[in-house]
Amino acid sequence: MEAREFRVRLPFDVPPARYAAIVHAVAAVLDAAGLITRSSIFVDHEARDEDLNRAFDRFSADYPWGDL
Repeated sequence: MEAREFRVRLPFDVPPARYAAIVHAVAAVLDAAGLITRSSIFVDHEARDEDLNRAFDRFSADYPWGDL
């Protein structure tokens, strides 16, 4: 069975921190829909692990289960 797909195209000048925040927001939506473990997110060649990790750290600090 072929996977379903959608694409999000952002303006070229989206700053790295905002790009990372958007990636994590999409992941959160997939998680809320119960699809994160069966889904894939592909980032562009400009995305850096440091930016994505920094955004995740910022968001996870506010998660309700962050203190566990």
